[in-house]
Amino acid sequence: MSRAGVAHLDPAPGEVARGMVRVPGLEPPWEMPAFVVRGRAAGPTLAVSAGIHAAEYPPIEAATRLARELDPGRLAGTVIVVPLVNTPGFFVRSIYVNPRDGRNLNRSFPGSPDGSASERVAHFLLEQVIVGCDAYVDLHCGDMIEALVPFAGYHLTGREEVDRASRSLSEAFGIEHVIAGRSVDLPGTAYANAALRGVPALLAEVGQQGVYEQRSVERLLEGVRAVLAHLGMLPGVPPPGRGPRREFSRFSWLYADASGTFHPSIAVGEEVSEGQPVGEIRDLFGEPLRRLRAPASGPVLFLVTSLAINHGDPLLGVAVAQ
Repeated sequence: MSRAGVAHLDPAPGEVARGMVRVPGLEPPWEMPAFVVRGRAAGPTLAVSAGIHAAEYPPIEAATRLARELDPGRLAGTVIVVPLVNTPGFFVRSIYVNPRDGRNLNRSFPGSPDGSASERVAHFLLEQVIVGCDAYVDLHCGDMIEALVPFAGYHLTGREEVDRASRSLSEAFGIEHVIAGRSVDLPGTAYANAALRGVPALLAEVGQQGVYEQRSVERLLEGVRAVLAHLGMLPGVPPPGRGPRREFSRFSWLYADASGTFHPSIAVGEEVSEGQPVGEIRDLFGEPLRRLRAPASGPVLFLVTSLAINHGDPLLGVAVAQ
Protein backbone atom coordinates (compact mmCIF):
# COMPACT_ATOMS: atom_id res chain seq x y z
CA MET A 1 0.00 0.00 0.00
CA SER A 2 1.30 3.45 -0.86
CA ARG A 3 2.34 5.79 1.93
CA ALA A 4 -0.34 8.33 2.90
CA GLY A 5 1.84 11.30 3.86
CA VAL A 6 4.69 12.47 6.05
CA ALA A 7 4.28 13.46 9.70
CA HIS A 8 1.46 16.03 9.83
CA LEU A 9 1.41 16.51 6.04
CA ASP A 10 -1.51 14.45 4.72
CA PRO A 11 -3.54 16.39 2.15
CA ALA A 12 -6.85 15.33 0.66
CA PRO A 13 -7.01 14.23 -3.00
CA GLY A 14 -6.41 17.20 -5.30
CA GLU A 15 -4.54 19.19 -2.65
CA VAL A 16 -0.97 20.03 -1.60
CA ALA A 17 0.48 20.19 1.90
CA ARG A 18 3.88 21.59 2.77
CA GLY A 19 5.74 22.37 5.96
CA MET A 20 8.76 21.64 8.10
CA VAL A 21 8.96 18.12 9.51
CA ARG A 22 11.05 17.37 12.57
CA VAL A 23 13.36 14.42 13.17
CA PRO A 24 12.55 12.98 16.60
CA GLY A 25 15.05 13.01 19.43
CA LEU A 26 17.46 15.70 18.23
CA GLU A 27 18.33 18.90 20.09
CA PRO A 28 18.67 21.51 18.80
CA PRO A 29 15.77 20.52 16.56
CA TRP A 30 16.47 19.14 13.08
CA GLU A 31 13.73 20.20 10.68
CA MET A 32 13.53 19.74 6.94
CA PRO A 33 11.08 21.12 4.35
CA ALA A 34 8.66 18.66 2.80
CA PHE A 35 5.84 18.71 0.26
CA VAL A 36 3.09 16.16 -0.24
CA VAL A 37 1.25 16.57 -3.55
CA ARG A 38 -1.85 14.36 -3.68
CA GLY A 39 -3.32 13.86 -7.13
CA ARG A 40 -7.03 14.04 -7.72
CA ALA A 41 -6.83 10.58 -9.27
CA ALA A 42 -5.51 7.50 -7.47
CA GLY A 43 -2.10 6.13 -8.40
CA PRO A 44 1.37 5.24 -7.13
CA THR A 45 3.42 7.16 -4.58
CA LEU A 46 6.85 8.51 -5.56
CA ALA A 47 9.30 9.88 -2.99
CA VAL A 48 11.96 12.36 -4.11
CA SER A 49 14.80 13.65 -1.92
CA ALA A 50 17.66 16.07 -2.40
CA GLY A 51 20.17 17.87 -0.22
CA ILE A 52 21.38 14.82 1.69
CA HIS A 53 24.69 16.45 0.80
CA ALA A 54 24.07 20.07 1.63
CA ALA A 55 26.27 21.82 -0.96
CA GLU A 56 24.76 19.99 -3.94
CA TYR A 57 22.68 22.90 -5.16
CA PRO A 58 21.08 21.95 -8.52
CA PRO A 59 19.28 18.92 -7.00
CA ILE A 60 17.95 21.01 -4.10
CA GLU A 61 16.53 23.60 -6.48
CA ALA A 62 15.21 20.97 -8.90
CA ALA A 63 13.32 19.16 -6.13
CA THR A 64 11.86 22.43 -4.86
CA ARG A 65 10.69 23.44 -8.35
CA LEU A 66 9.25 20.00 -8.96
CA ALA A 67 7.10 20.17 -5.83
CA ARG A 68 5.92 23.69 -6.66
CA GLU A 69 5.09 22.98 -10.31
CA LEU A 70 3.10 19.76 -9.84
CA ASP A 71 -0.61 20.25 -10.46
CA PRO A 72 -2.63 17.86 -8.29
CA GLY A 73 -5.45 18.20 -10.78
CA ARG A 74 -3.31 16.47 -13.44
CA LEU A 75 -1.47 14.11 -11.14
CA ALA A 76 -2.42 10.46 -10.56
CA GLY A 77 -1.13 9.33 -7.19
CA THR A 78 1.07 11.11 -4.65
CA VAL A 79 4.49 12.74 -4.80
CA ILE A 80 6.43 13.27 -1.57
CA VAL A 81 9.34 15.69 -1.95
CA VAL A 82 12.00 16.48 0.66
CA PRO A 83 14.16 19.02 -1.20
CA LEU A 84 16.69 19.63 1.58
CA VAL A 85 17.47 16.87 4.06
CA ASN A 86 20.70 18.27 5.53
CA THR A 87 19.41 21.65 6.67
CA PRO A 88 22.18 22.28 9.28
CA GLY A 89 24.84 21.66 6.63
CA PHE A 90 23.13 23.88 4.06
CA PHE A 91 23.49 27.12 5.97
CA VAL A 92 27.14 26.55 6.85
CA ARG A 93 27.92 25.34 3.29
CA SER A 94 29.20 22.01 4.55
CA ILE A 95 30.52 19.52 1.99
CA TYR A 96 30.21 15.75 2.43
CA VAL A 97 29.28 15.70 6.11
CA ASN A 98 26.57 16.64 8.54
CA PRO A 99 28.10 19.29 10.85
CA ARG A 100 26.22 17.96 13.88
CA ASP A 101 28.36 14.81 14.09
CA GLY A 102 30.90 15.08 11.25
CA ARG A 103 29.49 12.02 9.48
CA ASN A 104 28.49 11.52 5.87
CA LEU A 105 24.70 11.26 6.00
CA ASN A 106 24.65 9.24 2.77
CA ARG A 107 26.80 6.55 4.35
CA SER A 108 24.57 6.34 7.45
CA PHE A 109 21.56 4.38 6.17
CA PRO A 110 19.54 2.50 7.35
CA GLY A 111 20.29 4.56 10.44
CA SER A 112 18.94 4.17 13.93
CA PRO A 113 16.28 5.96 16.03
CA ASP A 114 18.75 6.00 18.95
CA GLY A 115 22.01 6.72 17.13
CA SER A 116 24.00 9.79 16.17
CA ALA A 117 22.41 12.76 14.41
CA SER A 118 23.17 11.30 10.97
CA GLU A 119 21.83 7.89 11.95
CA ARG A 120 18.60 9.40 13.31
CA VAL A 121 18.05 11.50 10.18
CA ALA A 122 18.77 8.53 7.93
CA HIS A 123 16.34 6.37 9.91
CA PHE A 124 13.64 9.05 9.74
CA LEU A 125 14.02 9.54 5.98
CA LEU A 126 13.99 5.82 5.27
CA GLU A 127 11.16 4.82 7.60
CA GLN A 128 8.94 7.90 7.50
CA VAL A 129 9.35 9.00 3.88
CA ILE A 130 10.64 6.21 1.64
CA VAL A 131 9.40 2.86 2.93
CA GLY A 132 5.79 2.36 1.85
CA CYS A 133 6.28 4.26 -1.41
CA ASP A 134 6.14 2.62 -4.83
CA ALA A 135 9.39 4.25 -6.06
CA TYR A 136 12.13 6.55 -4.83
CA VAL A 137 14.46 8.99 -6.60
CA ASP A 138 17.42 10.49 -4.72
CA LEU A 139 18.85 13.56 -6.49
CA HIS A 140 22.56 14.38 -6.17
CA CYS A 141 25.38 16.10 -8.03
CA GLY A 142 29.10 16.65 -7.63
CA ASP A 143 29.79 18.23 -4.25
CA MET A 144 31.72 21.49 -3.92
CA ILE A 145 35.08 19.93 -4.86
CA GLU A 146 33.81 17.28 -7.28
CA ALA A 147 33.59 17.35 -11.07
CA LEU A 148 31.49 14.61 -12.62
CA VAL A 149 29.85 13.33 -15.76
CA PRO A 150 26.08 12.88 -15.20
CA PHE A 151 25.22 9.32 -14.24
CA ALA A 152 22.49 7.28 -12.60
CA GLY A 153 22.76 4.32 -10.27
CA TYR A 154 20.58 1.57 -8.90
CA HIS A 155 21.27 -1.16 -6.36
CA LEU A 156 20.96 -4.83 -7.33
CA THR A 157 19.20 -6.64 -4.50
CA GLY A 158 18.83 -10.07 -6.11
CA ARG A 159 15.04 -9.62 -6.03
CA GLU A 160 14.04 -9.71 -9.68
CA GLU A 161 10.92 -7.57 -9.38
CA VAL A 162 12.66 -4.77 -7.45
CA ASP A 163 15.78 -4.83 -9.64
CA ARG A 164 13.73 -4.75 -12.85
CA ALA A 165 11.70 -1.80 -11.59
CA SER A 166 14.83 0.10 -10.49
CA ARG A 167 16.37 -0.45 -13.92
CA SER A 168 13.19 0.88 -15.53
CA LEU A 169 13.48 4.05 -13.45
CA SER A 170 17.03 4.57 -14.72
CA GLU A 171 15.91 4.03 -18.31
CA ALA A 172 13.06 6.50 -17.90
CA PHE A 173 15.36 9.14 -16.39
CA GLY A 174 17.44 8.98 -19.55
CA ILE A 175 21.07 9.40 -18.44
CA GLU A 176 23.76 7.83 -20.63
CA HIS A 177 25.98 6.38 -17.89
CA VAL A 178 24.36 3.97 -15.41
CA ILE A 179 26.01 2.11 -12.53
CA ALA A 180 24.08 -1.05 -11.66
CA GLY A 181 25.78 -2.84 -8.80
CA ARG A 182 25.69 -3.79 -5.17
CA SER A 183 27.25 -0.61 -3.76
CA VAL A 184 29.73 -2.63 -1.69
CA ASP A 185 32.28 0.15 -2.13
CA LEU A 186 29.82 2.83 -0.91
CA PRO A 187 27.72 1.28 1.85
CA GLY A 188 25.00 3.14 3.69
CA THR A 189 23.40 5.03 0.80
CA ALA A 190 19.74 6.01 0.73
CA TYR A 191 18.92 4.48 -2.64
CA ALA A 192 20.55 1.12 -1.85
CA ASN A 193 18.74 0.81 1.47
CA ALA A 194 15.43 1.77 -0.15
CA ALA A 195 15.87 -1.06 -2.68
CA LEU A 196 16.86 -3.48 0.08
CA ARG A 197 13.55 -2.61 1.77
CA GLY A 198 11.65 -3.41 -1.43
CA VAL A 199 11.26 0.11 -2.86
CA PRO A 200 12.55 0.45 -6.46
CA ALA A 201 15.07 3.28 -6.27
CA LEU A 202 17.27 5.45 -8.43
CA LEU A 203 20.26 7.68 -7.72
CA ALA A 204 20.62 10.55 -10.22
CA GLU A 205 23.79 12.69 -10.30
CA VAL A 206 23.71 15.83 -12.49
CA GLY A 207 25.76 18.98 -11.78
CA GLN A 208 29.10 19.61 -10.15
CA GLN A 209 31.48 21.62 -7.98
CA GLY A 210 28.90 23.40 -5.83
CA VAL A 211 27.75 25.51 -8.78
CA TYR A 212 24.09 26.50 -8.91
CA GLU A 213 23.49 26.49 -12.66
CA GLN A 214 20.28 26.17 -14.58
CA ARG A 215 21.14 23.52 -17.17
CA SER A 216 21.67 20.89 -14.46
CA VAL A 217 18.51 21.96 -12.63
CA GLU A 218 16.50 21.56 -15.84
CA ARG A 219 18.09 18.20 -16.65
CA LEU A 220 17.17 16.85 -13.21
CA LEU A 221 13.63 18.18 -13.56
CA GLU A 222 13.31 16.66 -17.00
CA GLY A 223 14.39 13.29 -15.65
CA VAL A 224 12.00 13.26 -12.69
CA ARG A 225 9.10 14.34 -14.91
CA ALA A 226 9.94 11.43 -17.21
CA VAL A 227 9.93 9.06 -14.22
CA LEU A 228 6.48 10.36 -13.25
CA ALA A 229 5.25 9.73 -16.78
CA HIS A 230 6.82 6.25 -16.74
CA LEU A 231 4.93 5.45 -13.52
CA GLY A 232 1.66 6.60 -15.10
CA MET A 233 1.40 9.56 -12.73
CA LEU A 234 1.83 12.47 -15.15
CA PRO A 235 0.34 12.42 -18.67
CA GLY A 236 1.78 14.05 -21.75
CA VAL A 237 5.44 14.30 -20.67
CA PRO A 238 7.94 13.49 -23.44
CA PRO A 239 10.97 11.39 -22.51
CA PRO A 240 14.29 13.26 -22.26
CA GLY A 241 16.60 13.17 -25.24
CA ARG A 242 18.80 10.09 -25.02
CA GLY A 243 22.16 9.16 -26.44
CA PRO A 244 23.72 5.70 -26.34
CA ARG A 245 23.26 4.01 -22.96
CA ARG A 246 26.33 2.62 -21.20
CA GLU A 247 25.80 0.38 -18.17
CA PHE A 248 28.54 -0.36 -15.66
CA SER A 249 28.72 -2.70 -12.69
CA ARG A 250 30.73 -0.58 -10.24
CA PHE A 251 33.11 2.29 -9.59
CA SER A 252 36.81 1.64 -9.16
CA TRP A 253 38.06 4.34 -6.78
CA LEU A 254 41.49 5.88 -6.40
CA TYR A 255 42.16 7.15 -2.88
CA ALA A 256 44.94 9.37 -1.58
CA ASP A 257 47.53 7.53 0.49
CA ALA A 258 49.22 10.78 1.54
CA SER A 259 48.16 14.31 2.44
CA GLY A 260 49.29 17.21 0.27
CA THR A 261 48.21 18.81 -3.01
CA PHE A 262 46.46 16.98 -5.87
CA HIS A 263 47.52 17.54 -9.47
CA PRO A 264 45.47 15.43 -11.91
CA SER A 265 46.73 15.00 -15.46
CA ILE A 266 43.40 13.77 -16.85
CA ALA A 267 39.95 15.38 -17.09
CA VAL A 268 36.55 14.19 -15.96
CA GLY A 269 34.87 12.27 -18.76
CA GLU A 270 38.18 11.02 -20.16
CA GLU A 271 38.62 7.32 -20.95
CA VAL A 272 41.61 5.84 -19.13
CA SER A 273 43.39 2.49 -19.16
CA GLU A 274 44.36 0.59 -16.02
CA GLY A 275 47.81 1.66 -14.90
CA GLN A 276 47.81 4.86 -16.95
CA PRO A 277 49.40 7.88 -15.19
CA VAL A 278 46.59 10.16 -13.97
CA GLY A 279 48.45 12.72 -11.84
CA GLU A 280 50.40 13.06 -8.64
CA ILE A 281 50.24 14.17 -5.04
CA ARG A 282 52.85 16.76 -4.05
CA ASP A 283 54.01 18.10 -0.70
CA LEU A 284 53.66 21.75 0.31
CA PHE A 285 57.00 22.55 -1.32
CA GLY A 286 55.76 21.20 -4.66
CA GLU A 287 57.85 18.03 -4.49
CA PRO A 288 56.16 14.84 -5.76
CA LEU A 289 55.04 12.44 -3.03
CA ARG A 290 53.05 9.91 -5.06
CA ARG A 291 52.73 9.17 -8.76
CA LEU A 292 49.12 8.17 -9.38
CA ARG A 293 47.85 5.58 -11.85
CA ALA A 294 44.35 4.64 -12.99
CA PRO A 295 42.90 1.83 -10.86
CA ALA A 296 40.93 0.39 -13.81
CA SER A 297 39.98 0.96 -17.44
CA GLY A 298 36.91 3.01 -18.31
CA PRO A 299 35.52 6.54 -18.24
CA VAL A 300 36.39 8.84 -15.33
CA LEU A 301 32.94 9.89 -14.10
CA PHE A 302 34.13 11.49 -10.85
CA LEU A 303 37.18 13.70 -10.25
CA VAL A 304 38.12 15.78 -7.21
CA THR A 305 39.04 19.36 -8.11
CA SER A 306 40.43 20.47 -4.75
CA LEU A 307 44.12 21.28 -4.47
CA ALA A 308 44.11 20.26 -0.80
CA ILE A 309 43.96 16.52 -0.24
CA ASN A 310 43.91 14.49 2.98
CA HIS A 311 45.11 10.93 3.41
CA GLY A 312 42.18 8.64 2.57
CA ASP A 313 40.27 11.13 0.40
CA PRO A 314 38.74 9.84 -2.86
CA LEU A 315 40.51 11.32 -5.87
CA LEU A 316 38.66 9.86 -8.83
CA GLY A 317 36.18 7.17 -9.79
CA VAL A 318 36.39 5.04 -12.94
CA ALA A 319 33.21 3.32 -14.14
CA VAL A 320 33.92 -0.37 -14.74
CA ALA A 321 31.82 -2.58 -17.01
CA GLN A 322 32.56 -5.90 -15.26
